[in-house]
Amino acid sequence: MPINTIAQGQSEGFIRLALAAPFLNYLTERQIDPQPALDQVGLQAELLSDPSVYVHSELVYGLLNAFSDIAGDRYLGLHVGESFNLHEWPPFAQARHSSKTLFEFFARFVRLVPQESSSVRHRLILDADKAIYRIERQQDPAVPPVQVTGFGAAIYVRLLQTVVAQSWSPSVVRWESRYINGVPLGYKGIEVGLGTDPGMQISFPVDWLLKPHSFDASVEPQTSPKQQEEITVVAAIRSVLRDKLDEADLSPPAVARLLGLQADRLLRALHQQGTTLPREIKRLKVDVAKDHLSRNDKTITEISLMLGYSDKSHFTRFFRGQMGVTPSRFRGQVSSDEFFS
Repeated sequence: MPINTIAQGQSEGFIRLALAAPFLNYLTERQIDPQPALDQVGLQAELLSDPSVYVHSELVYGLLNAFSDIAGDRYLGLHVGESFNLHEWPPFAQARHSSKTLFEFFARFVRLVPQESSSVRHRLILDADKAIYRIERQQDPAVPPVQVTGFGAAIYVRLLQTVVAQSWSPSVVRWESRYINGVPLGYKGIEVGLGTDPGMQISFPVDWLLKPHSFDASVEPQTSPKQQEEITVVAAIRSVLRDKLDEADLSPPAVARLLGLQADRLLRALHQQGTTLPREIKRLKVDVAKDHLSRNDKTITEISLMLGYSDKSHFTRFFRGQMGVTPSRFRGQVSSDEFFS
């Protein structure tokens, strides 16, 4: 009996870039310069602190593998996962809050954790004698997720150990992954095995699911940052292009590089969503323009320049063509609505 969750477009494989932030923080705290790895994949460190930025999962895999190389730590992902504060991770905190059993916890968790990424599907599978929590990758990655797998092993072993508490017995727990080189054999006393799937899974006695566990009811669960209900290619494009609309090259290869994938895969993902890159750039320009016109924080000329228009008249023609009114009229209408509201 599986319990699972998957969103439309989940096979596109996009992920919230902020999920790599614990790795960056781990290196910084140990005075290891992360910049060579960031330069290698073309990212700026400050982007990792922005929960609204999405990129393709393989860009994150490559970045974390590069972090491992510069740190000289084969098990970097594992070590980061061991130091990660589970109680500040919204899916864990929200799922554990008020859950009386491990089954209730996983029933909530399996529906919350996909908000962090669309590159995997989470499933809880129940057999007669064991339960399996499985993280399935929607496609074979071109970049091996070695450090992500190590991080996942540490997180899910800790997660299970935290929730079952006194019932914890590592000898009856098994972790499997194709990318087993990110996890040492016998890690934490559990059985570590080579899997055939590009994802990962952890199995444990099914009767653990019915055991009660304690929690601190006085602690409010962490809430997830505001984000798209589905992490799709459209959400990813909007996140990386919002501050780059003035750049001359917004071609498929240029945008694909920002997302960490090939241009043909970007175009294929857009086609699956029933849209095109020019259409989404146009929609984003309109939304950014409306946002600044409504907030009245920039002049129309400044908005024109930030959207890539050389002068105000070009922007005015574009905006009127999309909205039916000039930018000045739109701003005036918004101001009037606010005045009479």
